[in-house]
Amino acid sequence: MVDVDHFKSVNDRYGHLIGDEVLLLIARILRNTFRHDDRLYRFGGEEFVVLARAVDAAAAGSAFERLRCNVEGFPFPQVGRITVSVGYTSVREHDTPSDAFERADRAVYLAKAQGRNQVRGYETDVQTGEPEAHRGQGGDVELF
Repeated sequence: MVDVDHFKSVNDRYGHLIGDEVLLLIARILRNTFRHDDRLYRFGGEEFVVLARAVDAAAAGSAFERLRCNVEGFPFPQVGRITVSVGYTSVREHDTPSDAFERADRAVYLAKAQGRNQVRGYETDVQTGEPEAHRGQGGDVELF
């Protein structure tokens, strides 16, 4: 899960048209950062979801760190510097979509709580002996 840091202030300061341009440019950065067969979705206002194959958490973390750096280094017209906070998790065998989203969202929350412009993995940075969430109680998640 990729969340654009301080996006509300972009809309407030520059207007929604510029905010929409920022989102389009971030979508382009996502497409240029990830492989052709990785799946990219816009999720909500300023969030994106990436479904990517990775051999392990370190490989996933490296891919998302590359994205973070690509966004941070991009010169957004009129706005300048934009950053993202990223949280990722592995999709487990019996996950519902909301199970995986909840874990990734918790990792994003940690990234934001620790200063934003960071990548955090649920399994490596968040999970510290927590019990498994109940299966089958998650709702549907709609991606577009």
